[in-house]
Amino acid sequence: MTATVLENVRLPLSEDLLGYYRSRLEKSEEEFQDAVARVDSIKISHEEHHRLEWELRKREDEITRLQRSLSDAQQALFDERRQLLKVMAENDDLKVQELKDRKKIRYLLSVAGTPDEETTYFRDTLDKRLVKIPTEDGQQKGGEPDILLMEDEAEALKIKASALQTQLDEQKRAYEDHIENLKKDRTVQMEEERVRRRHEASRIEELVRKLHRLRALCRENTRELLHTKKAAHATERSLIEQRARLLENVSSATTRFNAEKDRVQVVEKQVESRIAKRTESVLTELRGQIAKNQDELRTLKAKTDQTEQQQKRKIEYLQNRLSTFQARYDELKRRRNYEIEGFTNDIVALRSKLKTLEKQILKYGPLEDRELALLTMARETGEKASTISTNLQRLKQNLFALEEETQQLVF
Repeated sequence: MTATVLENVRLPLSEDLLGYYRSRLEKSEEEFQDAVARVDSIKISHEEHHRLEWELRKREDEITRLQRSLSDAQQALFDERRQLLKVMAENDDLKVQELKDRKKIRYLLSVAGTPDEETTYFRDTLDKRLVKIPTEDGQQKGGEPDILLMEDEAEALKIKASALQTQLDEQKRAYEDHIENLKKDRTVQMEEERVRRRHEASRIEELVRKLHRLRALCRENTRELLHTKKAAHATERSLIEQRARLLENVSSATTRFNAEKDRVQVVEKQVESRIAKRTESVLTELRGQIAKNQDELRTLKAKTDQTEQQQKRKIEYLQNRLSTFQARYDELKRRRNYEIEGFTNDIVALRSKLKTLEKQILKYGPLEDRELALLTMARETGEKASTISTNLQRLKQNLFALEEETQQLVF
């Protein structure tokens, strides 16, 4: 195997082969980056799905806990109501007992009359026997206390019956509320159980679909892996055969190369001898041409020196002319400024005089021949002033043209 690898390493590499493997590597790198990006996106979606499921489960647990707390609160409320009814019953019993005690005390006081100073002891309960105390009146006073006791007992029984009816109504209302709450809890629990069963059924169905899909994917991947292995074995076998053919071609090419190398060496020796002879003749010819070119170079150098001197003289002459033109230009510019200033002042003075004269003429009466002549002369003077302004503009343009020409001569 090592010898085969060494032989493959010794094979000559071509640009096409390198380009092919480079493109294969770039394509593999792109596919790898694409796969990594897809895996990262799937990871993000899975994390988000897991987070949402976890939040949903927390909310469901919280709802269950709140419902349990509500049921406990309702049970505690029912217990408190029952305790309240019990306390109310005890309170009613105490009220009835208090009423009985008061009436017995009133009866005893009426029987005994006004007692002397004495100490009275109370018992928790009274005997059910009716105690009759003989009096001086006989039968008349003995029947009246019996009637009073019976009326008191009837009134106490009525009060007790009313209290028991009230307690019964309160207990009935409390039990009805408790039964209604239990029905509501049962309905809620049945609905939750139905939702949970439906949710569990959907999850089971989804998991079954995922299982079938994963099994199908596993079968496809296994089949693809087998095909890939088969293709890889076929490719490896073809590569081995191709490598064997290439090794044979390399050995035959090496033999031909050695033969060609020997032939080329012989040809190179012959060519070298011919080139040496040809080189000597070419060198002789080149030496003659070099001597001729050196003579021409000396001649051209002399002409170049002469031309350079002429150009220097011409440059000096042009510089002198430039300085002369510059001086003339400065003088003309100064004269132009003076003339423009004088003409401007004259024109302003003439215009002011003309306006004054026109005002005087219009002020003192109709125009006479002499005044009309003066007015005509004033108008002619204005026309001359405009002509002078035109001439000044033309002179100004000439000066600008001369300035441009001077600048062109400078550059």
